Amino acid sequence: MILITVRTKVKPGTAEDYLAANRPFLEATRREPGNKWFEQYRSVDDPDVVLTTEAFDDAAAGEAHVASEHFQQFLEDPATKPFVAEAPDIIYVDIPDRDGWDKMSEF
Repeated sequence: MILITVRTKVKPGTAEDYLAANRPFLEATRREPGNKWFEQYRSVDDPDVVLTTEAFDDAAAGEAHVASEHFQQFLEDPATKPFVAEAPDIIYVDIPDRDGWDKMSEF
């Protein structure tokens, strides 16, 4: 499984517009074979920060995501770009032999 987290700082007061503009991309990604999840959340500490968490079965599914028509369209004409304040931060982790979430043992 690969796990990707993206932290996007948006221009003040534009988070709702950013999320609305990104909705078609989110829905298209969720329909991809190999996509486990694609979720977006607003920070509780900074309303102008949006976190995206996404997971794919494996690196091949991630590569297919990057090669997809909707991803390529996003690169050419990103509907969200007018709302983004700075280059997003990303964490990409390949977790072999994992298939999803674990239960928190401390709970």
